[in-house]
Amino acid sequence: MMSDVTVVGLGAMGTALAGTLINAGRKVTVWNRSPEKMDPLVALGANGPSDFGEALAASPRAIVCISDYRTTEELFGRPDATSLLDGRTIVQLSTGTPKEAKQSEARFNGLGASYLDGAILCWPGNIGTPSGLILVAGQEPAFEDCRTDLQHLAGDLRYLGPNIAAPAALDLAWLSRLMGVVFGSIHGALLCESEGVPVSEYTALLPANDRAVPLTQAINDGTFAKVSKGGATLDVAASALARIRQQAEDAGINSELPDLLCDLAKRAQTAGYGTEETAAVIKVLRGSRSS
Repeated sequence: MMSDVTVVGLGAMGTALAGTLINAGRKVTVWNRSPEKMDPLVALGANGPSDFGEALAASPRAIVCISDYRTTEELFGRPDATSLLDGRTIVQLSTGTPKEAKQSEARFNGLGASYLDGAILCWPGNIGTPSGLILVAGQEPAFEDCRTDLQHLAGDLRYLGPNIAAPAALDLAWLSRLMGVVFGSIHGALLCESEGVPVSEYTALLPANDRAVPLTQAINDGTFAKVSKGGATLDVAASALARIRQQAEDAGINSELPDLLCDLAKRAQTAGYGTEETAAVIKVLRGSRSS
Protein backbone atom coordinates (compact mmCIF):
# COMPACT_ATOMS: atom_id res chain seq x y z
CA MET A 1 0.00 0.00 0.00
CA MET A 2 1.19 3.50 -0.83
CA SER A 3 0.01 5.44 2.22
CA ASP A 4 -1.03 5.23 5.87
CA VAL A 5 -4.47 6.77 5.48
CA THR A 6 -6.84 8.01 2.79
CA VAL A 7 -8.92 11.12 3.43
CA VAL A 8 -12.16 11.24 1.45
CA GLY A 9 -13.85 14.62 1.14
CA LEU A 10 -11.92 17.88 0.97
CA GLY A 11 -14.22 20.61 2.12
CA ALA A 12 -12.86 23.01 4.73
CA MET A 13 -12.85 20.32 7.43
CA GLY A 14 -11.57 17.48 5.24
CA THR A 15 -8.76 19.68 3.96
CA ALA A 16 -7.81 20.53 7.54
CA LEU A 17 -7.77 16.83 8.45
CA ALA A 18 -5.60 15.88 5.49
CA GLY A 19 -3.23 18.81 5.90
CA THR A 20 -2.73 18.04 9.58
CA LEU A 21 -1.89 14.41 8.84
CA ILE A 22 0.59 15.42 6.15
CA ASN A 23 2.25 17.91 8.48
CA ALA A 24 2.48 15.18 11.12
CA GLY A 25 4.54 13.07 8.75
CA ARG A 26 1.88 10.56 7.82
CA LYS A 27 1.71 9.25 4.25
CA VAL A 28 -1.65 10.47 3.01
CA THR A 29 -3.82 9.79 -0.02
CA VAL A 30 -6.64 12.26 -0.73
CA TRP A 31 -9.73 12.09 -2.90
CA ASN A 32 -12.51 14.50 -3.74
CA ARG A 33 -15.22 14.60 -6.38
CA SER A 34 -13.96 18.03 -7.42
CA PRO A 35 -10.34 17.06 -8.20
CA GLU A 36 -9.00 20.62 -8.10
CA LYS A 37 -9.41 20.54 -4.31
CA MET A 38 -6.74 17.85 -4.16
CA ASP A 39 -4.08 20.01 -5.80
CA PRO A 40 -2.91 22.02 -2.74
CA LEU A 41 -2.58 18.82 -0.70
CA VAL A 42 -0.75 17.01 -3.48
CA ALA A 43 1.64 19.97 -3.50
CA LEU A 44 2.27 19.24 0.19
CA GLY A 45 3.11 15.63 -0.59
CA ALA A 46 -0.20 13.79 -0.66
CA ASN A 47 -1.01 11.09 -3.19
CA GLY A 48 -3.99 12.28 -5.25
CA PRO A 49 -5.36 9.70 -7.69
CA SER A 50 -8.35 10.68 -9.78
CA ASP A 51 -10.00 7.27 -9.35
CA PHE A 52 -11.82 6.64 -6.06
CA GLY A 53 -11.10 2.92 -6.10
CA GLU A 54 -7.39 3.65 -6.45
CA ALA A 55 -7.55 6.12 -3.56
CA LEU A 56 -9.28 3.58 -1.33
CA ALA A 57 -6.85 0.83 -2.27
CA ALA A 58 -3.88 3.02 -1.40
CA SER A 59 -4.35 2.77 2.39
CA PRO A 60 -5.44 0.28 5.04
CA ARG A 61 -7.75 2.89 6.57
CA ALA A 62 -9.89 5.76 5.29
CA ILE A 63 -11.25 8.86 7.03
CA VAL A 64 -14.47 10.08 5.44
CA CYS A 65 -15.57 13.71 5.87
CA ILE A 66 -18.30 14.52 3.37
CA SER A 67 -21.72 16.13 3.45
CA ASP A 68 -23.87 13.30 4.75
CA TYR A 69 -24.15 9.55 5.22
CA ARG A 70 -26.20 9.12 2.08
CA THR A 71 -23.32 10.40 -0.03
CA THR A 72 -20.95 8.05 1.79
CA GLU A 73 -23.30 5.14 1.08
CA GLU A 74 -23.47 6.01 -2.61
CA LEU A 75 -19.72 6.41 -2.91
CA PHE A 76 -18.71 3.26 -1.06
CA GLY A 77 -21.57 1.29 -2.58
CA ARG A 78 -19.96 1.40 -6.01
CA PRO A 79 -18.61 -2.00 -7.13
CA ASP A 80 -15.05 -0.69 -7.37
CA ALA A 81 -15.27 0.32 -3.70
CA THR A 82 -17.19 -2.56 -2.11
CA SER A 83 -14.71 -5.06 -3.48
CA LEU A 84 -11.91 -3.26 -1.61
CA LEU A 85 -13.50 -2.93 1.83
CA ASP A 86 -12.65 -6.31 3.27
CA GLY A 87 -9.96 -5.84 5.93
CA ARG A 88 -9.95 -2.06 5.82
CA THR A 89 -10.98 0.37 8.57
CA ILE A 90 -13.41 3.17 7.75
CA VAL A 91 -13.74 6.21 10.01
CA GLN A 92 -16.89 8.20 9.30
CA LEU A 93 -16.62 11.85 10.37
CA SER A 94 -19.52 13.07 8.27
CA THR A 95 -22.66 14.65 9.73
CA GLY A 96 -25.53 12.34 10.61
CA THR A 97 -27.85 10.81 13.19
CA PRO A 98 -27.42 7.90 15.62
CA LYS A 99 -29.66 5.73 13.42
CA GLU A 100 -27.45 6.42 10.40
CA ALA A 101 -24.36 5.54 12.43
CA LYS A 102 -25.87 2.16 13.35
CA GLN A 103 -26.88 1.49 9.75
CA SER A 104 -23.41 2.40 8.50
CA GLU A 105 -21.71 0.12 10.99
CA ALA A 106 -23.89 -2.79 9.89
CA ARG A 107 -23.29 -2.02 6.21
CA PHE A 108 -19.50 -1.72 6.44
CA ASN A 109 -19.13 -4.67 8.79
CA GLY A 110 -21.20 -6.73 6.38
CA LEU A 111 -18.67 -5.97 3.66
CA GLY A 112 -15.76 -7.05 5.84
CA ALA A 113 -14.60 -3.59 6.96
CA SER A 114 -14.01 -2.39 10.50
CA TYR A 115 -15.96 0.78 11.22
CA LEU A 116 -15.68 3.78 13.53
CA ASP A 117 -18.18 6.60 13.73
CA GLY A 118 -17.15 10.02 14.95
CA ALA A 119 -18.19 13.62 15.48
CA ILE A 120 -15.98 16.68 15.14
CA LEU A 121 -16.92 19.24 17.80
CA CYS A 122 -14.62 22.06 16.73
CA TRP A 123 -13.84 24.31 13.77
CA PRO A 124 -11.36 23.47 10.99
CA GLY A 125 -8.83 25.83 12.55
CA ASN A 126 -8.83 23.74 15.74
CA ILE A 127 -7.85 20.53 13.96
CA GLY A 128 -4.39 19.41 15.00
CA THR A 129 -4.34 21.69 18.05
CA PRO A 130 -4.90 21.03 21.78
CA SER A 131 -8.39 22.55 21.45
CA GLY A 132 -9.41 20.11 18.71
CA LEU A 133 -12.23 17.85 19.94
CA ILE A 134 -13.24 14.64 18.21
CA LEU A 135 -15.54 11.95 19.60
CA VAL A 136 -15.27 8.43 18.20
CA ALA A 137 -16.89 5.08 18.88
CA GLY A 138 -16.72 1.53 17.57
CA GLN A 139 -14.99 -1.72 18.35
CA GLU A 140 -11.76 -1.19 20.27
CA PRO A 141 -9.46 -2.99 17.77
CA ALA A 142 -10.66 -0.61 15.06
CA PHE A 143 -9.97 2.37 17.31
CA GLU A 144 -6.49 1.12 18.15
CA ASP A 145 -5.80 0.70 14.44
CA CYS A 146 -6.62 4.39 13.88
CA ARG A 147 -5.46 5.86 17.18
CA THR A 148 -2.22 7.32 15.79
CA ASP A 149 -3.94 9.21 13.01
CA LEU A 150 -6.83 10.40 15.17
CA GLN A 151 -4.52 11.66 17.91
CA HIS A 152 -2.77 13.86 15.37
CA LEU A 153 -6.13 15.40 14.50
CA ALA A 154 -7.38 16.36 17.96
CA GLY A 155 -5.67 17.18 21.21
CA ASP A 156 -8.92 16.17 22.88
CA LEU A 157 -9.71 12.80 21.33
CA ARG A 158 -12.40 10.89 23.21
CA TYR A 159 -13.03 7.21 22.58
CA LEU A 160 -16.56 6.44 23.76
CA GLY A 161 -16.50 2.66 23.53
CA PRO A 162 -18.43 0.30 21.27
CA ASN A 163 -21.78 2.14 21.21
CA ILE A 164 -21.54 3.36 17.62
CA ALA A 165 -24.39 5.84 18.12
CA ALA A 166 -22.67 7.73 20.95
CA PRO A 167 -20.74 10.39 18.94
CA ALA A 168 -23.77 11.39 16.86
CA ALA A 169 -25.98 11.42 19.95
CA LEU A 170 -23.60 13.69 21.84
CA ASP A 171 -23.17 15.91 18.79
CA LEU A 172 -26.94 16.39 18.56
CA ALA A 173 -27.22 16.89 22.32
CA TRP A 174 -24.57 19.62 22.09
CA LEU A 175 -26.39 21.19 19.14
CA SER A 176 -29.70 21.00 21.02
CA ARG A 177 -28.24 23.09 23.83
CA LEU A 178 -26.73 25.51 21.32
CA MET A 179 -30.02 25.92 19.45
CA GLY A 180 -31.75 26.63 22.75
CA VAL A 181 -29.26 29.41 23.43
CA VAL A 182 -29.60 30.78 19.89
CA PHE A 183 -33.37 30.85 19.69
CA GLY A 184 -33.80 31.88 23.32
CA SER A 185 -31.43 34.78 22.71
CA ILE A 186 -33.34 35.85 19.61
CA HIS A 187 -36.57 35.91 21.58
CA GLY A 188 -34.79 37.86 24.32
CA ALA A 189 -33.87 40.53 21.79
CA LEU A 190 -37.46 40.63 20.54
CA LEU A 191 -38.64 41.04 24.13
CA CYS A 192 -36.30 44.01 24.63
CA GLU A 193 -37.46 45.62 21.39
CA SER A 194 -41.09 45.31 22.45
CA GLU A 195 -40.40 47.23 25.65
CA GLY A 196 -38.26 49.95 24.12
CA VAL A 197 -35.03 48.63 25.62
CA PRO A 198 -31.96 48.85 23.34
CA VAL A 199 -30.77 45.39 22.37
CA SER A 200 -27.24 46.66 23.02
CA GLU A 201 -28.15 46.79 26.72
CA TYR A 202 -29.09 43.10 26.49
CA THR A 203 -25.72 42.31 24.89
CA ALA A 204 -23.95 44.19 27.69
CA LEU A 205 -25.38 41.74 30.24
CA LEU A 206 -23.91 38.70 28.49
CA PRO A 207 -20.55 37.03 29.21
CA ALA A 208 -17.89 38.08 26.70
CA ASN A 209 -17.68 34.69 24.95
CA ASP A 210 -21.40 33.89 25.04
CA ARG A 211 -22.82 32.63 21.73
CA ALA A 212 -25.61 35.18 22.07
CA VAL A 213 -23.22 38.15 21.84
CA PRO A 214 -22.77 38.14 18.03
CA LEU A 215 -26.44 37.25 17.57
CA THR A 216 -27.70 40.19 19.59
CA GLN A 217 -25.12 42.50 18.05
CA ALA A 218 -26.37 41.54 14.58
CA ILE A 219 -29.94 42.24 15.67
CA ASN A 220 -28.99 45.59 17.23
CA ASP A 221 -26.98 46.67 14.18
CA GLY A 222 -29.16 45.07 11.52
CA THR A 223 -26.11 43.29 10.06
CA PHE A 224 -27.82 39.99 9.30
CA ALA A 225 -26.02 39.48 5.99
CA LYS A 226 -22.66 39.16 7.76
CA VAL A 227 -22.23 35.79 9.47
CA SER A 228 -20.23 36.22 12.66
CA LYS A 229 -17.02 34.33 13.40
CA GLY A 230 -18.08 31.08 15.01
CA GLY A 231 -21.62 31.73 13.87
CA ALA A 232 -23.73 30.00 11.27
CA THR A 233 -26.22 30.76 8.56
CA LEU A 234 -29.88 30.06 9.10
CA ASP A 235 -29.62 27.25 6.52
CA VAL A 236 -26.92 25.56 8.61
CA ALA A 237 -28.96 25.96 11.80
CA ALA A 238 -32.04 24.57 10.06
CA SER A 239 -30.08 21.51 8.95
CA ALA A 240 -28.93 20.89 12.53
CA LEU A 241 -32.48 21.24 13.83
CA ALA A 242 -33.74 18.80 11.22
CA ARG A 243 -31.27 16.19 12.46
CA ILE A 244 -32.33 16.76 16.06
CA ARG A 245 -35.97 16.32 15.07
CA GLN A 246 -35.14 13.22 13.02
CA GLN A 247 -33.41 11.65 16.02
CA ALA A 248 -36.52 12.27 18.12
CA GLU A 249 -38.65 10.55 15.48
CA ASP A 250 -36.22 7.64 15.17
CA ALA A 251 -36.00 7.15 18.94
CA GLY A 252 -39.69 7.79 19.65
CA ILE A 253 -39.03 10.59 22.13
CA ASN A 254 -40.84 13.91 22.53
CA SER A 255 -40.17 16.22 19.59
CA GLU A 256 -42.15 19.34 20.52
CA LEU A 257 -39.08 21.55 21.01
CA PRO A 258 -37.28 20.63 17.76
CA ASP A 259 -40.65 20.77 15.97
CA LEU A 260 -41.14 24.36 17.14
CA LEU A 261 -37.61 25.48 16.29
CA CYS A 262 -37.69 23.74 12.89
CA ASP A 263 -40.94 25.56 12.10
CA LEU A 264 -39.43 28.94 13.02
CA ALA A 265 -36.32 28.23 10.94
CA LYS A 266 -38.43 27.08 7.99
CA ARG A 267 -40.51 30.25 8.09
CA ALA A 268 -37.37 32.37 7.99
CA GLN A 269 -35.94 30.32 5.12
CA THR A 270 -39.19 30.71 3.19
CA ALA A 271 -38.92 34.46 3.72
CA GLY A 272 -35.53 34.37 2.00
CA TYR A 273 -33.17 34.64 4.97
CA GLY A 274 -31.45 31.26 4.66
CA THR A 275 -27.99 32.60 3.83
CA GLU A 276 -28.06 35.21 6.59
CA GLU A 277 -26.89 34.91 10.21
CA THR A 278 -29.32 32.77 12.25
CA ALA A 279 -30.32 35.94 14.12
CA ALA A 280 -32.37 36.83 11.02
CA VAL A 281 -35.13 34.64 12.47
CA ILE A 282 -36.16 37.74 14.42
CA LYS A 283 -37.34 39.33 11.19
CA VAL A 284 -40.20 36.84 10.94
CA LEU A 285 -40.88 36.93 14.68
CA ARG A 286 -41.41 40.67 14.53
CA GLY A 287 -44.49 40.10 12.40
CA SER A 288 -45.79 43.47 11.36
CA ARG A 289 -42.94 45.29 13.11
CA SER A 290 -40.29 46.88 10.89
CA SER A 291 -37.40 44.54 9.93
